[in-house]
Amino acid sequence: MKRRNCLYWSQLPPDLIHSIIKRLNLRDLQRAKHVCSSWLSASRFCFPKSQVPWLIIFPNNDDMNMNRLCCKLFNPEEKDKLYNTSQDLGVGGVCVATYGCWLLMRNPLFNLYIVNLLTGQRIDLPPVESQLGKTKLERIVDDKFHATRLIGSQYYQADSTGFEINSPRLWIDEEAKDYLVIFTFRIFMWSFHTQYALICKKGDDPLWREFPDGSPCSDMVYKHQKLYVYRYGAIKIFDFSRDLPIKATEIDDHVYVALFSFNDYRSEPFLGLCVVKKTNIVVTVSDHVLMVVSLMTCGKTWSFRIYEMCSRTNKWERLDSLGGEAILLDMGVTVPAKDVEGINNNSIYFSGLGEDEKDDILIFDIKTEKIERPHQSVSSSLQYSRARWFLPGFTHKC
Repeated sequence: MKRRNCLYWSQLPPDLIHSIIKRLNLRDLQRAKHVCSSWLSASRFCFPKSQVPWLIIFPNNDDMNMNRLCCKLFNPEEKDKLYNTSQDLGVGGVCVATYGCWLLMRNPLFNLYIVNLLTGQRIDLPPVESQLGKTKLERIVDDKFHATRLIGSQYYQADSTGFEINSPRLWIDEEAKDYLVIFTFRIFMWSFHTQYALICKKGDDPLWREFPDGSPCSDMVYKHQKLYVYRYGAIKIFDFSRDLPIKATEIDDHVYVALFSFNDYRSEPFLGLCVVKKTNIVVTVSDHVLMVVSLMTCGKTWSFRIYEMCSRTNKWERLDSLGGEAILLDMGVTVPAKDVEGINNNSIYFSGLGEDEKDDILIFDIKTEKIERPHQSVSSSLQYSRARWFLPGFTHKC
């Protein structure tokens, strides 16, 4: 008698199913969902831990059918494939920052929340009007606010529709779901000099706190319990390992003593014809600081310059190689790229500056200064206008 040895897929141990699914690419993960209910359930908690930047493409907020549209995912390793997301990211929500598969979102009422692109888990953050500090913010109705701020000995008041969110940064612990959110806040009618940073983290009272050093800043990066701040040409580092942030220079010798100003490097003839659009601070894999200047040429194309402080001269010098790394400018970090298939080494992954231009989604090669754009399947999605590079496998300890 012939013995039949049949094992149904649904009867596999859950740990084994989970182990198999974790190894699948996005295309095969989509197929695995249709094997049986056990595989569908397991797939909801798995996402390819890719070290290759992906693109998330959001529906156009001006589209009348926006409620029926979903976000799309583009994996450069699967050139011509776009995947619909099954998670509800919030109608009209705008993504302002990412961390791994977590998105920091702002809805049309200017409420902030964190949502997981994989599981749909959502963490609602306190209303911004709960902030403690020198500004009193009152919500009049919907997205209308009245703000009062004490600057020196003078009070400034204004009514505003919404507010400006600059340099938003998100960190979240996958297991404990601890999180930290920080961004610079500014009422639209007020000048740059009135903006300041707000912090919200799990474990605090349900409110936002004004960052102790209330000076305005141009950019920020949070990594390894340190906040790197760029303001007025200077770089300040704050240590977050204690209850209250302190200047890191008080506890270590890693100091960036020289101010950075791109005007010091405009001697190159080509640069005189360029418009500086943004100066970003970027922290490398080894925690060194780079300055990245985004330029618009007279031909309306993007170009970039990268600078690093020379430890010998304490002067900023132009960098023409990242030494096997790539920059994710939205996140303000570099990631390993050498020998990582699917990621462009010595390149900048750029998502634009929030102006919803599809030509702003690009990869810039630092050595050749050539621009690579995503596959035609992305650029031809005309009903989609906002996109952002993110790294599904990105994580670091707080």
